[in-house]
Amino acid sequence: KENLNSLIENNGFKGEIGILHIDVDGNDYWLWECLNIVNPEIVIMEYNSMFGNKAAFTVPYKNNFYVTNEHYSNLYFGASLKAMEHLAIKKGYTLVGCNSNGNNAYFVRNDKLKNMLPTTADKSYVKAMSRQNRDEQGKLTFIDDFEAIKKCADLPVIDVITNQTLNLKQLI
Repeated sequence: KENLNSLIENNGFKGEIGILHIDVDGNDYWLWECLNIVNPEIVIMEYNSMFGNKAAFTVPYKNNFYVTNEHYSNLYFGASLKAMEHLAIKKGYTLVGCNSNGNNAYFVRNDKLKNMLPTTADKSYVKAMSRQNRDEQGKLTFIDDFEAIKKCADLPVIDVITNQTLNLKQLI
């Protein structure tokens, strides 16, 4: 996030743009939060479906975040849909839906909503349709992701509303 705005500007983008899609399996929330060089009409954000839709939280920012290095399961990354919705509201966007695979949320800038119907994280949440969790040897497992995420229960997350650091088990 330290150089995101300058990278975008140095590659010819500034001001009004049509679509921004952030999907980096980790710092997604923090990147969108600091982004101010462009003003997209539509923002597509990856969310971590394993985090559910009840609490607004994200993994702590780490400039060298790599999902497999953080936890062998590959499930400890990104932010909850509720966290993305919270950030969207702060930035002037409205949640309009999620994809059927349960990994991307769609936000429209408020001045471009027109006849689009807004929704909420509670109403539009979709559980991920793909499995990605791994065992300690790096092999894909057939354990339900919602059971596997419990292996990450002691890892820290940030409540984006209170800015408190909590353990994942306190929120899932």
